[in-house]
Amino acid sequence: MKDVTIIIPQAGGAVPQVWASLGSAGINVEAALSFAREHHRVVHVVVEDDVSDQTVQTLEDAGFMVVDKREVLVVPLPDEPGALADVTRKAEAANAEVYLLSMATGDRVLLGCVNLEAARAAFDM
Repeated sequence: MKDVTIIIPQAGGAVPQVWASLGSAGINVEAALSFAREHHRVVHVVVEDDVSDQTVQTLEDAGFMVVDKREVLVVPLPDEPGALADVTRKAEAANAEVYLLSMATGDRVLLGCVNLEAARAAFDM
């Protein structure tokens, strides 16, 4: 999976425009995260590898500033108390150092890790 990170204006209509642009292009979003930073928003859009370049182009064509594209893992997550603690402990035990975490669609969790290879090995991916 690829995490495409963009900066958008802190203005009405900008957030829906991101999702409308991707939807119009037929791009399925696997996970997402958005948060405010002073006068702008940071939006993480997670897509399958094979549409990551199309995602970048679509977002740039819509006028958004793409600031990063990197590989992340989308890990299965049991729907039970303590499951998120178990997943993050496993990543940390593998020295993967989680820098980004968000719930994904279905029963999965998005992990951005400094040491992605260690995380991939820890989760047999």
